[in-house]
Amino acid sequence: MKTEFELIEKYFNKKSMKAHKGIGDDAALFERDKDNYWAISTDMLNEKIHFLPNTNPYKLGWKAMAVNVSDILSMGASPMFALLSIALPKSNSEWLKKFSQGFFACCKLYNAELIGGDTTKGPLSINVTVLGSVNKKNVLLRSGAKIGDDIWVTGELGLAALGLKIAKKNITAPSTLSKKSMDALEKPVPDMIAIKKIHSFCNAGIDVSDGFIADLNHILNASKVGAKVFLDDLPINNWLRKNKKVDLALYGGDDYQTILTASKKMRSTIEKLIKKNKLDISRVGFVTRDKKLVMDDHDKEIKLKKGYEHFENK
Repeated sequence: MKTEFELIEKYFNKKSMKAHKGIGDDAALFERDKDNYWAISTDMLNEKIHFLPNTNPYKLGWKAMAVNVSDILSMGASPMFALLSIALPKSNSEWLKKFSQGFFACCKLYNAELIGGDTTKGPLSINVTVLGSVNKKNVLLRSGAKIGDDIWVTGELGLAALGLKIAKKNITAPSTLSKKSMDALEKPVPDMIAIKKIHSFCNAGIDVSDGFIADLNHILNASKVGAKVFLDDLPINNWLRKNKKVDLALYGGDDYQTILTASKKMRSTIEKLIKKNKLDISRVGFVTRDKKLVMDDHDKEIKLKKGYEHFENK
C-alpha cells in the first residue's frame, strides 16, 4: 500500500496555475497584494485516529484550531480567519457548548476569526481551514534550507507521544510529567511568539506533526540537502532519556512544535533574541551537502527509522 505522501503525489499533486505555492508545504500561498501572500491550510481530525473517544470536548475544540494554526505559523504567516466543518453522530448541545468554547479560546489566543463552515451527521470528524497572511519577504518554505544552515526547534519533543501512551495505559510516568504530556497531546499551544521573533532570520520551516525525524526529512528532501543532528541537543525531557524512551521524541507525532533553519551568520542574532525574550528554542544541528540525515550520539551515528505514516507500505 502506498504511503500518504505517495498517494498525494500520484493522484493530487497537479501543478498550480494560479497559486504561488500549491501542494507540498504546510500551507498553500496565493497573492493577497504586491507585498503579501495569503497562506491557507486545512487539517482533519477523526475519532480513534487523531483523538481518543471521550476526549474532553473543550480540549478537542482547542486542538482542532491549534493544529491548523501550527501550519500557518510554520510558513511565517499570521492566522486571521477560520472555517469549521464538523460531522456528528448525533446532536449534543452540552458537547457542542464545550467544544465551541475550546475552539473560540484558541481563536482568541491567535487572533483568528471563525467566518463559516458546515455541519452534518456522521462519525465524529472535524475539519478546520485557516487563512493567514505573510509578507513575501518572510515566507518560509520546506525548500528553503541552505547548506550550512543551523537547525532550530521550538519547545520540547515527545511529550504528546508520551501523553498518548499514558492515555492508553501503556506507560506510567510521574504525575507532573503525565499532566504536562496529556496537555501537550490534547491542548497543544504552537509557540507563536517564539516563531514571530526569529522567523524573519530563517530560511525554511515546518511544523512537527508526524514526528521530528519525518518532518525534518520533509525539509531535507524539498531542499535537496542533508543534516547532522545531535541527540544531546534535542529538547527532550530527562525522564524520557533516563527511561530509554527517546524514540517518542524522534518519531512520535502531534508535537506541533516548529523546525526552522537559519544561516549560521544569524546565530548570534537569534541567540540574543532567545535570551532577551526567554524563548523556548534549541539549536540542534546543521544542514549538510550530503543528502542524508545523520543523528549523532557522542560521535556515534544512530540508525534511524521512518516516522509516522497514515498508510504504511506492506
